[in-house]
Amino acid sequence: SNNSSNSNKHSKNSKERSKKAIASRDPAFFEAVQLQLGALGTALERLSQHPGLADDDEPALNNSGVSEQLLGVFVPSSPSSPTLKVSGNSVGETSPKSSPKSVSSKKLPSRDTLEVSFDLDEGHRVNAFLEFFPDGTASIEWSALELPVPLTYIQCLIQEVDLLDTIVPFIVNSGCLHEFPWNSADRILRVVSKPPIPFVPGMEAVAQRFAFDLLDTPWKGLCLVECSPDWKAEKPGQPPTWRSVKKPAPYQSGLKDVDVKTVVALGRPCGPTGQWTSVYFNGCGNLKVPRSLLPNWLIRQLVTLIGRFVYQRALEIVNKFDTTEYGKRLANAGPNSFYPTLKSRIKEHVEAQAREIE
Repeated sequence: SNNSSNSNKHSKNSKERSKKAIASRDPAFFEAVQLQLGALGTALERLSQHPGLADDDEPALNNSGVSEQLLGVFVPSSPSSPTLKVSGNSVGETSPKSSPKSVSSKKLPSRDTLEVSFDLDEGHRVNAFLEFFPDGTASIEWSALELPVPLTYIQCLIQEVDLLDTIVPFIVNSGCLHEFPWNSADRILRVVSKPPIPFVPGMEAVAQRFAFDLLDTPWKGLCLVECSPDWKAEKPGQPPTWRSVKKPAPYQSGLKDVDVKTVVALGRPCGPTGQWTSVYFNGCGNLKVPRSLLPNWLIRQLVTLIGRFVYQRALEIVNKFDTTEYGKRLANAGPNSFYPTLKSRIKEHVEAQAREIE
C-alpha cells in the first residue's frame, strides 16, 4: 500500500514537472495547448451523450488504463468513458438525452423540446433533437450515417469558410478573421446569415474553431470544436482581445450577436475504403432570438430546408470536385496545410479498421 502511494505521488510529481518544463520553454504555446485541450474535453463530454456513440463504442477500447488527464485537463478517452458516467458533470445538465442527477420533491418544469427527422435521399436520413431553455439557450443534436461523401472532402468544405455561401443557404458573409501560426485549424471565424425569421434582420456569429485528429482513439474520427471567444480588455480603456487578437467591429449594425457556447461535430470515415462518412453533431448556444419568434413549424421547415440544401450542394460539388474552387485549394495546399496529412491519416485508419475485422 505504501509502495503504491509513493508510486502515485512520484507519477503526479513527474507530470507536474513536465507541465512546468513545457510552460517555461514556450508559455504562449503551452497556454494555447491547454486552451485547446479544455475545449476538446468540454466538447467530448457533450458528444458522449449522443445516442449511438456510446452504444457503438467497443468495451475493449475503453482504455481504462489510459490517463484522461492531459497537461492537467480532463479529456474523455472514449464515448463510454467510466469517468463520464460517474462524474455527472455540467454536460448532463443541458444535454437533451440526460436524466436528472437526483429526484426532487418539487415538480420539475416541462421541457421545451422538438424532434425533427427527414430524408436526405433514399437511404440517408437526419434525426435531430432540439431543446430550448428558459435563459434563451438552445441545443441541437443530430446525426446522419454513411453519407456518400469522403471525410477529406467534408473537412475541405468546412475549412474553406469563405466559400460557405456556395453550400449553405442564407449566408451573407463568412471568413477567417485570424489564423494562429502553429495550427491552420486554429482559427477565429465570422459567419453572417439572414435566415427568414420574422423581425430578425440577421445574425452574426464569431467563433473560435479547433480541429482534432481522434482517429487512433475510440472516438474513431475527426473532431471539430467551436466556442465563443472570451473577449476581455487587459487594461481599462483598451479594446477587448482574445488570445491577443482584437475583437472585430460588428459586420453591420442591427444584427443579432449569436453566443456560440459549444459546437462539436465528429466525422467518422466508414465503408470498405472509407468513402463514406457518418456525422454526429451537438451544439449549444444563444441565438438572442425570442422563442416566440421561433414556432415549431418554422424550425422544422428551416432545419429540413437547410439540411437538404447542404446535402444536395455537397453531392454536386463532390461529383465535380477537382474542377471546383474547393478541389483547386485541396490540390494546391501549401506546406502548412493539414490536407495532405489528413488524407494519409484517414487511409491508415481505414486500413487498420479492415485488419481488425479480418
